[in-house]
Amino acid sequence: MRSFMSILGSHLSRYLSRPLSRSITYLAGDLLALIVAHMLAMRLVRYALNIPIEAINPVHYYRYYIPFFALVLYLYSSYKSPELRRPERELELGCKAVAVSFLGLVLFNFVVLRSQSFSRYLLFSWFALACVLLLTMRFSLRTFYSFIGRSTAGRKRVVLIGSEYGLAHYQQLLSIQRCQDYELVGWIPDSGKTSAAPSPQLPMVATLDDWERGVEQTRADLLVFATATLPDGDGLVPEILHRCREKSLEFELYSSALATRELNWERDEFSGCFRVSAPPPWSLALQQALKRVLDLAIGLVGSLVTVLITPFIGLLIKLQDGGPVFYRSAYLSKNGCRYYFKFRTMRTDADQILEQDAELRAQFRTRQKLVDDPRVTRIGKFLRQSSLDEFPQFFSVLKGDLAFVGPRTIRQEEAVHYGPMLPKLLSVRPGITGFWQTMGRQTTTYEERTRMDMFYIDRWSIWLDLVIIGKTFWKVVTAEGAY
Repeated sequence: MRSFMSILGSHLSRYLSRPLSRSITYLAGDLLALIVAHMLAMRLVRYALNIPIEAINPVHYYRYYIPFFALVLYLYSSYKSPELRRPERELELGCKAVAVSFLGLVLFNFVVLRSQSFSRYLLFSWFALACVLLLTMRFSLRTFYSFIGRSTAGRKRVVLIGSEYGLAHYQQLLSIQRCQDYELVGWIPDSGKTSAAPSPQLPMVATLDDWERGVEQTRADLLVFATATLPDGDGLVPEILHRCREKSLEFELYSSALATRELNWERDEFSGCFRVSAPPPWSLALQQALKRVLDLAIGLVGSLVTVLITPFIGLLIKLQDGGPVFYRSAYLSKNGCRYYFKFRTMRTDADQILEQDAELRAQFRTRQKLVDDPRVTRIGKFLRQSSLDEFPQFFSVLKGDLAFVGPRTIRQEEAVHYGPMLPKLLSVRPGITGFWQTMGRQTTTYEERTRMDMFYIDRWSIWLDLVIIGKTFWKVVTAEGAY
């Protein structure tokens, strides 16, 4: 019986992972969210505002708006490959899809149903509820498909063609994002030469001339060409593309130069080339302004909460050992060394303990953090697990020294770990929370943190910040990775 259920689950996972099934599921989920939002909005308007049912919207209104929303969402939202989108892109598309759909709905009502009654209160409440429910549905489906992707049946089997450096960079990029949708099953070198880059730690399944045999042996679903120079002069890439199309095998071209950049692209249909461009300056300026407004709002609320909780936390810290309530922490910025405050979580002689214990000091230099740190007080452990120790930093956010979301702060002695990447790190304001905190927090290695900081800077957008904020609240509630 267990074997039968396992086989059934495997077949179901494969069926749901098919592009058409996935697209239908996402479209059905969006329509369900909009329908439920409409039902809730009708109840809210009818009972809260005491508006008669006949004045809310036309009778059997669902006959009009369901096919209308289905058409608009299908034309606007990309349902073809939702699994290729990062969370911030999903958030952006979801918000824009709802806005475009309701704008179209207003025009539809004005043109087609102009003689019918329609409550503007219904429209406003329906729009707000639709934003929340549609995004909830989409991210629930992402979680569901991520769960399927962790199983062998739902993951794409990938064979990579390229240099050791290209493949190591490809694996590193997937690791930074904790992407588990791909199962790397083999490697085919693009030449007989090797580089000094770390080994991709994949079995070499074939040579470049015999790549089809390697694909067949590994039962790959996807072939990734990751090489610095594309040898298309002899027709190799066109031939591989032709054979992949005949085999119904998906094919991707990977470039490490473009992989960590937020760029716009479009296909030149005359030449077949892909034109790459940076986002327009006005878009970046608008997003930076929104980021500052968001920081001011969060900084103000956080500062007020800090003022309210400081007497209670200060009393607990004083009762612990009588030492100071706050700890002033130095960090490196583009303007030199600056400071922010936190609630003190360590013993007053923490620096002396570290200097006297060589083993402890060596562990700290490796990760800049210690698991089961003996210097942390009992109250300090509670403050760290609940993230309450971070609250005084909201004053720095309000002042503009820190952002709520940004790269991690570093001390002067940590600058050596960043090497040539240091100017890029210091080009943006550090944050209380950031990409690395939501992707593992203290469970990440120091090298992973530096890569995640660079990934965040390269891919920054206001949508990415919103995703990180949402994940941060979840991490704080669950105390995941906190110590």
